[in-house]
Amino acid sequence: MAAAPRVPKQLTDEELRHFVLGTFGQGRWTQDSPIVPDVWINFIRRAEQLAHATLRGVETIPDQTVDLLVTPWTGSLPGQIAKALRGQLSNAEAAEARIATSSSRVVARLSFEGLVRFVVPMTGWWQTLPNGFQDLLQGGLLGIIRQGGQRLEFIRFVTLVGLITELKRARTYAQVTSLYRIVRRLGKDPQDGHKPVKNTDEFEEDLHALLRNVDLNVVPVVEPDQERIWLVNVNRTASQTIFDSRKTVKADAAQRVFDTDGKGITFAVIDNGVDATHVGFLDKENPGVKRSEQNGTSLGLGDLRWSSRVRATYDFSRLRDLLSDAVEAPDRVLATLYLKSRMTDKTQRDVTSLAERAEAGRGLDWSIAAPLIEVAHDEGYVEPVDDHGTHVAGILAARVDVPEDFDRPLVGVCPQMTIYDLRVFAADGNGDEFSILAALEFVGWLNRDRENPVIHGVNMSLALRHDIDSFGCGRTPVCDACNQLVGSGVVVVAAAGNMGFDGATKQSLGNGYRTVSITDPGNAEDVITVGSTHRRDPHAYGVSYFSSRGPTGDGRRKPDILAPGEKITSTIRGNRTQRLDGTSMAAPHVAGAAALLMARYPELIGQPRKIKKILMETATDLGREPGFQGAGLLDILRALQSV
Repeated sequence: MAAAPRVPKQLTDEELRHFVLGTFGQGRWTQDSPIVPDVWINFIRRAEQLAHATLRGVETIPDQTVDLLVTPWTGSLPGQIAKALRGQLSNAEAAEARIATSSSRVVARLSFEGLVRFVVPMTGWWQTLPNGFQDLLQGGLLGIIRQGGQRLEFIRFVTLVGLITELKRARTYAQVTSLYRIVRRLGKDPQDGHKPVKNTDEFEEDLHALLRNVDLNVVPVVEPDQERIWLVNVNRTASQTIFDSRKTVKADAAQRVFDTDGKGITFAVIDNGVDATHVGFLDKENPGVKRSEQNGTSLGLGDLRWSSRVRATYDFSRLRDLLSDAVEAPDRVLATLYLKSRMTDKTQRDVTSLAERAEAGRGLDWSIAAPLIEVAHDEGYVEPVDDHGTHVAGILAARVDVPEDFDRPLVGVCPQMTIYDLRVFAADGNGDEFSILAALEFVGWLNRDRENPVIHGVNMSLALRHDIDSFGCGRTPVCDACNQLVGSGVVVVAAAGNMGFDGATKQSLGNGYRTVSITDPGNAEDVITVGSTHRRDPHAYGVSYFSSRGPTGDGRRKPDILAPGEKITSTIRGNRTQRLDGTSMAAPHVAGAAALLMARYPELIGQPRKIKKILMETATDLGREPGFQGAGLLDILRALQSV
């Protein structure tokens, strides 16, 4: 029997991060470069997988593309960036890239060659480099590194390009292990970046081994006035992170004292979908609903549009396919739409308009795109495939007087609030940063008449993991989008995340607990970030063990506030209820509190920072560390009384 091929052990995450961040010292250098560290790390991992597959003799080539989120330079337009990329990629590459734009960014799945040849030359960083940098690859590298400055930034870039190039060219065990030795020798903890190089000859030899096959002559020359790119991130994947709890935050007392139930206020639930057919979201004030209850008649899907407080549903997980296919595969567009059975001439024209706008480099027009991703509230209504969003919305706004599977009425914080269901997770549970950005920008578009907002607040019970050493904490694309939305007058509430404890196998308070574990978008400065506590006895139990803790990576206090997140009973699909845990459950308590403030005091509408200040100043101190509890436990009654 033939011996198994020799395959070296992969680089550890620590070794790889030390190489990307620490080879030349100054570990945060990549924040001054357009390509953030997690992009490099993802492409190195792809090249590693290819090298190992080659050693094993695997015929199927591992996927070598990475999904990227591109932020234009100020003054440049996403549509123009997307147009330029399409013009440079082959038809096959463009189809695989699935290029699409939101109002502020471009998403594209690209190979490493596509990144280097087409994206990097459009960055402002590349366009400001002096001419003749290719000559620097000929010796003298250590002197350049010691001098630092702009030349060093270029050498750093080329070194990373060189490693990926060599890994993709590797054909033998010796070649791969040699590259790994170089990575381990050059890489060091960014904290030790000030330490001098011990063996200068070995250092230069390692660098030349990585740079010998780098060819930047294939990079096209970009005109100075061409559209420019500021930043390239990985399009991160997202995850989904009432009885006693209602009393704990005093929502019941607040409703009795102030006679407010959230009527007239609308919140968007950015999640995996809210079941608009659930009896908990019936509009009890609607005359038609009242008549049906009096007559004992049931309401069907044909009544959904007027009978539910879930006013509208949009599926942003389908937006990218729609925008990409409109250009690359128009015949496939129908497969991405919920409109198959209702395709009209106008729908066909709208799809054509999207393609024409993209090809002309024009921006996304929500008036065209929004109807194409709307999930109609009629006989063709598509329910969500998971309960998470319905559970979150139930905590925020449900009212079920006689639950079928529980022995008491179920009442959310704002039982008369209106909901917009903005779905950012696909049916298979996958979600990404682009879909979330698009949903946030859509809210801004709906509220373009700031004096008459359609949506007053947003609840985001979801999480994107943030690598603190990859980019400035609280300044990632989704955090910037949240801050911009708050600046436009919308309250944004986010779950802190469930990263406070590292696994169930830990037996004590040792290494199992994490600080600096807040997830995005909870790291955004202006977002109200919510941690979790016990639903009934918060003073006794304090902060939930799973709740992410601060401070943030740049030293700000987070979470901002706590709310119940343990064993919270709320609505799920099929007119049922269920208990769930997580900061996902805590966030809608605070969103409901913000809504009650706006319903009771309309002058607070459009004042999200003031609302955040009120909620934090009136919270109850639980006597825990600020990085654990923030300002303390939400107190809705005290918040309403303080105004």
